[in-house]
Amino acid sequence: MKNNIFIFLVAVNLCCTTAIAAPGVWTDDGQFSLTAGFDYSSGKYFLASSTDRQTNPTTGEYENGQWMLKVAVPFSRISSAGVAIPGIRNFRSDSAANDTQVGLGDTVAAASYNIYSGKASTFGIDLTGKVKLNTADAGLGIGQNDYAAQADAYQSFNKFTALGSLGYKVLGSPAGISMNKVIYGSFGGSYQLDDNMNGGVDIKLSQNPYSMGEGHRELSAYVSHKINKNLKAKGYVLKGFSNGSPDSSLGAQVYYGF
Repeated sequence: MKNNIFIFLVAVNLCCTTAIAAPGVWTDDGQFSLTAGFDYSSGKYFLASSTDRQTNPTTGEYENGQWMLKVAVPFSRISSAGVAIPGIRNFRSDSAANDTQVGLGDTVAAASYNIYSGKASTFGIDLTGKVKLNTADAGLGIGQNDYAAQADAYQSFNKFTALGSLGYKVLGSPAGISMNKVIYGSFGGSYQLDDNMNGGVDIKLSQNPYSMGEGHRELSAYVSHKINKNLKAKGYVLKGFSNGSPDSSLGAQVYYGF
C-alpha cells in the first residue's frame, strides 16, 4: 500500500512537470514550483544518546488564484540507539549500538486558500488543511496518518512582516499508544534586507502529543536569497528547548518556479 501511494505521488509530480512544459496548460495566473531540500537534526528525545536524522524532501507546489496545493515527499536517514520520533517518547529501550534506518519518510499533502488579502497585500489570512500519509519505511515513522487544520496570518510594515499561525492536529495512534489531539502555533517575523534577500526568525510551540512525550518548543532563524526570477535559495538553523524538539538543526532549500 505504501509503495502504491508513493508511486502515485511521484506520478502526479511528473505529470505536473510535463504539463508545465506545454504552453497554455495552466491558466495565466497558475504557477508550479519544485523545491529540493536538505535538513540535518540531532536530539535525545528522552533517550540517553542522540538521534541523528537527515532528510532530503522534494516538494511540488501549485498556485492558482487564491489556492495553493503542495505535496512533499521526503527521503530520510535516522541513526539512533532507540526508535525516537520528535515530540514522542522512544518506542524501544536504549541499546548499546546505534540502529540506522534509511528510506522513504511520511508524505505530507496540503491545500491552502487565501480568505483575505488587504490593501497592497499588507495583511492576509490563509486557511490550510494537511494530511501526513503513512508512506514511511519501517523505523522512519509511527505507521499512522495525521490530519491538521491551521490558519496563517501576516501583516506587513514597510520592510518588516509579522507572521503567525495557529493549528489543530489529530494524530494517528499506533498499537498500544494513545496519541493526543494537539494545538500548535508559531509566531515571528521577516525583514527585507535588500531587493533580493530577506531574513527572519520563527518560534514554534505545540501541546504534548503523548502522555510520556513533550511538545515542541523551537526557535529558528533563516536567510533567503533570490538568485533570479525563477530561482531562490534558503538556509536556516534551529535550536530546540524541549525533549520533543531536536537539540539543534540546520538545513537548506533550493526553489525553482516555472
